[in-house]
Amino acid sequence: MLIFAGMILTVLSVFLVLETGKVSKAAAAEVVLASAWGKSFERIDLENKKEQFLIHNEKYKTVSEKKAAKKVKNWDKQIAEYRAQEEKYMKGKTFSVLDQLTAFGYQILVELKLDGNNDMIRKLTRDCEISGYGKLDYSQETNGKKNSSIYAFYMIACCVGYVYAGVMLALFLVIVMLAAGREMTNVLIFALVGLLLPSVLGIIPITSLQDKTAKRQEEIDMDFANILSKMALLSMANMTIIRMSEEAARSGEGVAYLELRRTVREIGQSVSVTKAFADMQRRCDNHYLDKLVSLISKSAEAGNANLAEDIRAINSECWLDKKHQSRRMAEKVQNKLFIPTMLMFIGILVVILVPAMSGLSLF
Repeated sequence: MLIFAGMILTVLSVFLVLETGKVSKAAAAEVVLASAWGKSFERIDLENKKEQFLIHNEKYKTVSEKKAAKKVKNWDKQIAEYRAQEEKYMKGKTFSVLDQLTAFGYQILVELKLDGNNDMIRKLTRDCEISGYGKLDYSQETNGKKNSSIYAFYMIACCVGYVYAGVMLALFLVIVMLAAGREMTNVLIFALVGLLLPSVLGIIPITSLQDKTAKRQEEIDMDFANILSKMALLSMANMTIIRMSEEAARSGEGVAYLELRRTVREIGQSVSVTKAFADMQRRCDNHYLDKLVSLISKSAEAGNANLAEDIRAINSECWLDKKHQSRRMAEKVQNKLFIPTMLMFIGILVVILVPAMSGLSLF
């Protein structure tokens, strides 16, 4: 067993070195670029978190000014570190062991001929585009390749490289534990830990991005019904689409409102109404936004005397769907509360019945 594990580890190590040596300059450049983006996204998340904390604390005074200043100082320090790491990657001054593992995973994906037509990569690419990170917008490209596609490929390559490293670490721990004369149960436990730790490091970035995208999408879906209501109300005053959008965008602070303000700003920068809303459609991926964009495009091309009625029809349909969505969310909450409720009920029964049964046993 010891010799067999050693042979497998040797073969895997040699394969790792050979495949890493095959990585092209273009692939290595994409790994470095995506690594820089990763640091940038972590910095952006921290900056948003700091900004939200400051706004919330200024309004509700949840912590003292001294504690708030200390927390902000720690965040500023982390933000500066992420910015420094991002600059090192962009200047080509760093390429860590973890980046080499990612480059290895990149080469494996290339040899497996996985590209944008793969369902997993295509879905992850779409998640990148609607994640809210500006550098991954649908329109952003690097050397003729979409940034979202580059970053999706990078994350999957990370996962492949880290899982491979986990297998090697597991084999190494098996060899060490067997050489130390440990029992097979302990050997398997250490091997499992060695496999899981690097694998989790590769999976976390993917799940984090998917969770962020899902949460952002949920906020957009919930807020867009309110935006449509405001636009439907304003359409009764015979306002233009641009004017309706400006008024609706100023009426809230959620993600959907921020995206609408961005769209209005683009229109003000000489971008056509149709293109600006089409770009918003790609960033937000909302069914009723799709209908609104289709309506705006039709109105821009041929005119639409019934624009106000059409917007109100979309609004009614959107609110009906929102009611169903709220009901489904309530059902999910009820299902989650079922187990804690049952546990509390059992606890209450134990508290009542045990003393009662103890009292009966005295007679």
